[in-house]
Amino acid sequence: MAHTLFPTDRAEIGHAGQLIFDGIDLSRVAQEYETPCYLISENILRSNYRRFMAAFEGVPGFKTYYSVKTNYESRVLQCLRDLGSGAEVSGALELLAARRGRFRPEDVVFDGPCKHEEELRQAIDLGIHLINVESELELQVIDRLAREKGRIIPVGIRIDPIVKNPSYSTLIATYKQKFGFPIDRCDPVFELANRCKNVQVVGLHAHIGSQILSPDLYVKNLNALFELAARLTKNGLKIWEINIGGGFPAQSIRHLRVSRRMKGARLLERVNLLESKTPEIDEFGRSVQEGYRAACLQWNIKPTLAAEPGRSLVSNTCVIIGKVRVIKDRWVFTDISINDVPENLFFSEFRVFFPNKMREGRTRKAHLSGPTLATNDVILFEADVPELEPGDPIAIFDTGAYSISRANQFTRPRSAVYFVRSDGRMEVIRRRERPEDVMRMQVWNQQEDSNEFVERFAVAGSSVRNRALE
Repeated sequence: MAHTLFPTDRAEIGHAGQLIFDGIDLSRVAQEYETPCYLISENILRSNYRRFMAAFEGVPGFKTYYSVKTNYESRVLQCLRDLGSGAEVSGALELLAARRGRFRPEDVVFDGPCKHEEELRQAIDLGIHLINVESELELQVIDRLAREKGRIIPVGIRIDPIVKNPSYSTLIATYKQKFGFPIDRCDPVFELANRCKNVQVVGLHAHIGSQILSPDLYVKNLNALFELAARLTKNGLKIWEINIGGGFPAQSIRHLRVSRRMKGARLLERVNLLESKTPEIDEFGRSVQEGYRAACLQWNIKPTLAAEPGRSLVSNTCVIIGKVRVIKDRWVFTDISINDVPENLFFSEFRVFFPNKMREGRTRKAHLSGPTLATNDVILFEADVPELEPGDPIAIFDTGAYSISRANQFTRPRSAVYFVRSDGRMEVIRRRERPEDVMRMQVWNQQEDSNEFVERFAVAGSSVRNRALE
């Protein structure tokens, strides 16, 4: 099955059959720039954010805290800040990125199940909007730190609303239980908060998963949080903000009902049933707005509603460009590795294109592999591809979320990132790493003279070669 270009991709096929992404000829990028490299589109990012906000415009005072961990490249954060977004961070690294992106402290929330004391102290000193608490120990630490400062710190409590997602396996559902306080057993943390004189619970927070495909799950989440908020209000604890978290889906990621490696996958593909449909963000907005209005009336409270979008804002803003390097039987090796696109989201697939052969038929099956010595370094299994040659460019779409931020250095330094500005100019926003950059953080024996070591290494190598010739 040939992969599809969507209107939101800002991509088209040029007169010569080349793939154009937001005005940039991707074949030319592969020729003129070292690959692999990422391209992030400002135009798509701005469009995604505006569309997301428009979907929820019926909710008065609706707030967004962009999930910084999704992609914390400089221009991404600066652009979203300029558009009015807040920031959700989960540690000191993201907090520093948000500060460099010039997000106001009052627009920042701090999530995470295992916050270090120094991180909490920094967040308190900065005066961020909310710290969303994940454990009783964390609540006690915040209370102590606040008491040392002579302050009262506003916090939210992360709740597990126990909303079942039919897309999740039992294993994934079990893993998710480590986050938050189960809603049917959360009373003790609120009783503890009442005894902590230097914290004030003002919010409830929940996150029901990633790439959620059912708007109804958000409504169930919302109803559970409203019911809890109403009960707390009745007991004298007013909740000012309800945060329904993230998980809103990227519109263009391909979702497979089963893995291509499973029996029956080819049959489902032939009858066009292998992929499942992703609802538009507007559908999520309508469902949440209706659920919010109904809950406000039912429980006679009207808290501010907030969300933490990540993937839905940045996934399709980015493509990674590489080249075909080696072809061996059914294996096509590229310089793009799972180092560069490390996330494997259930049965999703990246959309792969060959920018110089967009009008050629995909007449053969091949497995697309990365260049490393990792057995699992496979980009796509059983892919439909055109006739390829070494040097042909390859582009993978939907790499804006959790690719750059999770990229690793297994056998290779990390790739460069370019930002395609609204005026069409490309600028580097992350320099390509070199081996020296990777090694710089290692600690070596400083008494060993490096030049002397290199000379002895060369002599030893020469001796080995001479013995081999003998």
